[in-house]
Amino acid sequence: MQARIIEASREMVGSALMYNPEGMMQIGQDMASLPEFLQNLAKSIQAMTRQVQEGDTPMDPAIVDMVKVIHAGILKVAHEAEDLKPMFENYHADDIKRIRQPRRNEQLWDVDRNRDYYGR
Repeated sequence: MQARIIEASREMVGSALMYNPEGMMQIGQDMASLPEFLQNLAKSIQAMTRQVQEGDTPMDPAIVDMVKVIHAGILKVAHEAEDLKPMFENYHADDIKRIRQPRRNEQLWDVDRNRDYYGR
């Protein structure tokens, strides 16, 4: 019998394999959600191992410490992932501005419409 968390993680992998964003703004929004995703992962590990972490089981202290290190490590990565949204917005500020504030007839600058002029 597999842990329920494994079933949930496999469903998550299946969803990720079908990921097909419509554009860069969706990718940016999805990147901005990575911290919450990682925090949820850490919460699930904490919930699943609560009895171990609280010492309610006859678990060797080294294992308890390792579980706590894993939990803390995921939270650290979640905190680091918080930089993705401002980084995306900073590095792609011009592109985002053109999406949010398009010029009149902006579509005339579309790459497909100007393919014959690359490199000129």
